[in-house]
Parts: sequence; C-alpha cells; structure tokens
Amino acid sequence: MADLIILLPIAYIAILSIPLAITDFQQHRLPNPMTISAILVTGVSLAVLAFTSDTWHRPLTGLLAGFITFIVGFLLAKRDAIGMGDVKLLSSLNAIAGYFSPLLALLSLTAGLVIATLASLVLFFFRRVSLKSSLPLGPYLLLGFLVCVGPSAFSLTAEALS
Repeated sequence: MADLIILLPIAYIAILSIPLAITDFQQHRLPNPMTISAILVTGVSLAVLAFTSDTWHRPLTGLLAGFITFIVGFLLAKRDAIGMGDVKLLSSLNAIAGYFSPLLALLSLTAGLVIATLASLVLFFFRRVSLKSSLPLGPYLLLGFLVCVGPSAFSLTAEALS
C-alpha cells in the first residue's frame, strides 16, 4: 500500500502538464516554479517510499535515474543542445519512470522524442516551420511520459482499489 505514494508525483505532473505545455508552446520556456516543484514532489515522494516500502531499491533506482538525467542534461544544456527547463522536467519524469523500471525512463524519453520528430515533420511539410526553427520539447516529453507511465499508474491504482 505504501507504493501508492508514487501516484502523488504522477498526478502532480499530470496537473502541471497543461500549463507547462501552453507556456512552452507560447514562450519556449518551462517556468522554474513548476519544474522545480515537480522535482521536489518527486524527490520527497521517492525518499518517503525508500524508507517506508519493502522494495526500497525501486525508489532509489528512480532517484538515480533522475540524478543521471540531470547530470547528462546539464552537460547538454551547457552546449545549448537542450534547455535547462527541459532538463529539470526530464529529471522529474525519469525519476518517476525509473521507479517502475530504468527501461521505462528510456522508453518514455524515446516516445517523447519520436512524437516531437513526427510533429516537426508534419509542421515542416505544411510549411509552418523551417529547418532553422526551434520547437518546444516539453509538451512532447510530457506526452511520451504520460503514454508510457500511464498504464503502470492505472495498474497500481486498480490494484489498490481491488
């Protein structure tokens, strides 16, 4: 039953996803109050799970996935390959996904990038963007996360309610 705590950061990300996506589409940025609060909610939830759950290795795996994501993302951001808002958002998303499975974190990231690529190809085909245009990445990362982690969250919820 302690595993239900992981639903808190998932719900928090789901609630933030609309304002984050709108802001990123309009301003090409992900605001610190939202991304940092997502990291805090995720980190505290995983820390509580590590101390209260029988499967302490799962929350620690999630925290490690988030930490590695932040370090790699920070190095990419220093080279202007990705924005720091995306790095902070991804750190939280991958920490949650990493709780379920480290491979789920990679799958979630891959799904988000594939969705972003397909969207940019459609926009390019209809001449809404050029090869030099920058596109917001946050909405696509959120969509990939929700598509990949959603089934695990629904399964956990259904198990708890039965």
